[in-house]
Order: sequence, then C-alpha cells, then structure tokens
Amino acid sequence: MTRKTALLLSFLPALALLAMAGAADAPGPFTLEQVMSAPFPSELVAAPAAGKFAWLQNARGVRNIWVAEPASPGQADATGAYTARQVTPYKADDGVDIGELRWTPDAQTLLYTRGADLETNGSDPNPSSNPAGPEHAIWMVAASGGEPRKLAEGTGTAVSPRGDLAAYLKDGQVWTTPLDGKVKPAQLLHTHGQADSLLWSPDGARLAFVSRRKDHSFIAVYSFADKLLLFLDPSVDRDQDPVWSPDGRSIAFLRIPASSLAFTFGPRRAGQP
Repeated sequence: MTRKTALLLSFLPALALLAMAGAADAPGPFTLEQVMSAPFPSELVAAPAAGKFAWLQNARGVRNIWVAEPASPGQADATGAYTARQVTPYKADDGVDIGELRWTPDAQTLLYTRGADLETNGSDPNPSSNPAGPEHAIWMVAASGGEPRKLAEGTGTAVSPRGDLAAYLKDGQVWTTPLDGKVKPAQLLHTHGQADSLLWSPDGARLAFVSRRKDHSFIAVYSFADKLLLFLDPSVDRDQDPVWSPDGRSIAFLRIPASSLAFTFGPRRAGQP
C-alpha cells in the first residue's frame, strides 16, 4: 500500500461521519406545488429620489409591483432598515405579464406596462382566449399603493425629467400623454420605420430615439420647443443604444457597420463587431 493510499483510507471514517450528519440534517421531501409556488422577483429598479426601489413579484402566478423605502429618513444608510409593501391590487393567476417599470422624478408614482409581449416584442399573448383580444396598456400607480389608472395603450414608456409628460410607443410610432390625464394621448411624430429606445434629454426639452429602417437605423432627436426632428449623422449603418451626456449637449451611440451578411444564417469567418 502506498503512502498516498493509506492517507486517503485514513480519511474515510471522518467522511462517513460527515455524510451521516449531512443526511440527518437534510430537509424532507418537497412537493411540486411548493416548487411552483415559490415567489420570483424581477424588474428591480431604483427610484431617482428618496432611496426607494421597486420590483415585480410573481407569487403563485400572480404578478404585482412591490416598493421598498427607508424606514425613516436617513436610516437606511446607517442600519439598512427598509419597509416593503405591495402597491398593485392584482389577485388572479391570469398569465398577463407586467414590466417596464418607470419612476416619476419625485419617486411618488410608478408607470408600468401590462399585457404586452415584453420578451420578444411579438404578438400580445392571450392566455384566457378572450374573443375581444388581448390588451396591452400603460398604467400608473402611487408608490404608496392604491388603484392603478390607465394612461394609454402602448409600450416602451419614458417619463420626462420634468415629471409632467410620458412618451411611449404605439404601432412603431412615438406618442405622448400627460401624467395628469387632463389631455388625451396624441401621436407626437409621423415617421418612416419603427421607433424604439425612447430617451429624454436631462432637461426634458428633447427626446431621442432609434428609428429602425429594416437593414439600417438612425438616431433621431426631436426638439419640443422648435418642433424639429433631426437625424444624427445618418448613414446606411445600424445606429443604436443612444445615451445623453449629463449636460444634454451630446449623444453617444453604437454604430454597427453595414454588412450584406448581417441578416443571413450560416457560418462565416468574421462576426459582426
């Protein structure tokens, strides 16, 4: 017997005792119901003020928005104490998804999308086979809880830094709606292609977005004061992911060079950058 083998054999009794102890402490069998009913949080988003954050909680198939905030002003930094509460009233396991959580600048209200296909941007799901068809809409609810209020039919909401207006997407076009509900939603622009990735400037005076044109795309900026739409350095490439500079004077974005192989399948020597 080699020294290495003897050393390994000397550890076997200890390993056996550890295995027995682990088996004694192991939990009992669990049911499929317990597995399927485990709550699942997602869509975690921090508020722009007051130290709050919100998330989507899926418990037994019922989707609701929860909000957590410091137990008292300044306490969270010292002790980490937070209080959490459910702020939407949904009670049914109806298969209707919720997502795109957006805070208002004062952290008093949340906007969210309910009912749309938020994974693939495809056809709206209709799990109940409703003959009237599925509805996808933008809703708002107070961070303290209460009855949600429907704002408009659409997706991709972006709340103005001024806190008075929300831009959103409907049928590939840019729409706006006041948050107070006193004026009906209206289409802001009539453009070619499909718009997405709405992004307000820091001062709320302009709105940037991506204008997709099948095999290429532009970065567009709309000025509310001038009612003017500009395309930033338009080309035959695919521009995407715009980000405003803190002073609102510049926009950074990604440019993917045009390629005849960009939308074909099969092996090739070099991928897209």
